[in-house]
Amino acid sequence: MSGEPVPECTALARAAATGAQACDQTGAFPVAAFDALRDLGATARPPLDDGDGASLLRILAAVGRGDLSVGRILEGHYNALFLIRRFGTGEQVRHFQAEADAGRLLGVWNTDQPDRPLRLENNRFTGAKAFATGIDGLSGAIVTTDAPAGREMFVVPLATLQVDRSWWKPLGMRASGSHVVDFTGLELQPEWRLGRAGDYVAQPWFSAGAMRFLAVQTGGAHAVLDLAVEHLNRTGRNADPYQAHRLGEMASAVETAYLWLDRCAASWSVAGRGSAASDEAMATVNAARGVVEATAMRVLELAERGLGAAGLVAPHGLERRIRDLRTYLRQPNPDGALAAFGAAVADARWSPGQVPGPASCPH
Repeated sequence: MSGEPVPECTALARAAATGAQACDQTGAFPVAAFDALRDLGATARPPLDDGDGASLLRILAAVGRGDLSVGRILEGHYNALFLIRRFGTGEQVRHFQAEADAGRLLGVWNTDQPDRPLRLENNRFTGAKAFATGIDGLSGAIVTTDAPAGREMFVVPLATLQVDRSWWKPLGMRASGSHVVDFTGLELQPEWRLGRAGDYVAQPWFSAGAMRFLAVQTGGAHAVLDLAVEHLNRTGRNADPYQAHRLGEMASAVETAYLWLDRCAASWSVAGRGSAASDEAMATVNAARGVVEATAMRVLELAERGLGAAGLVAPHGLERRIRDLRTYLRQPNPDGALAAFGAAVADARWSPGQVPGPASCPH
């Protein structure tokens, strides 16, 4: 919550990296990493007020720099706490804050199993959620179902549910544990219902909230730069002018991603102040999605060229980072996000250089 101290970024990255290689090999939930993050105070009371966007995104970037699977799970936990604070009852806010204070984690699962979408019928759930990230370390998750009035949210405990782990064989992000969870037969309890129909996709929060995963991805690109610098220094190839060019371009790309995070945070801070501010926030994050993807892919290409085959062979850290970042960059509907941004530019709802806040030109 607002006013809580923000842990130092290097400490967060080190905590998130705890046990990363072993968890990648086994696909196990990163227990040690989250124990370390709890010790730093990073799970209980994240900065979620409207003006806290810069701090929130730097935390997520630092955690992504340590490990992308950990960052993905933490981003879902932060999203769950945000949705509960914005749309929940006072009792729900108090209850789940107490859960977070006790070290428990939440998720947000929206993707339905294609052949068995989650439904609510006669007060019981049927069907399943796919990409149920973090299931092996969460106490509960916000899940969504379609209803005549719009998408509905429920905060559901997970202890009794059946989990299919057989399908999750990804190129990267193995420790995120994004399995299939079956809810069939689970009886709805009144206190599980969160907000009203349509709240989950309420704008600008739904689209602009993508800034959270952009922060984790930015941290992942930063980690690739870290590995390239370490490798080239250690092997004595850092003085080669071609390698120096690569490092310079990589560092510039990573800094570009951070600058877009700052722009996202500035837009988020005023996003609730009317339709113009809402449109600007959504357009900014849609633009940032394209920029972060392009810069991260360029950083990956330059690192692969600079380190050569040596960086592609486990247990070199770059090998895992390539797999994780390339996988995590595949977020839904990138073409739609860029098209929506282009439409905002065409309609003069977004212009370069007009960052919300005191830096605007005087009248």
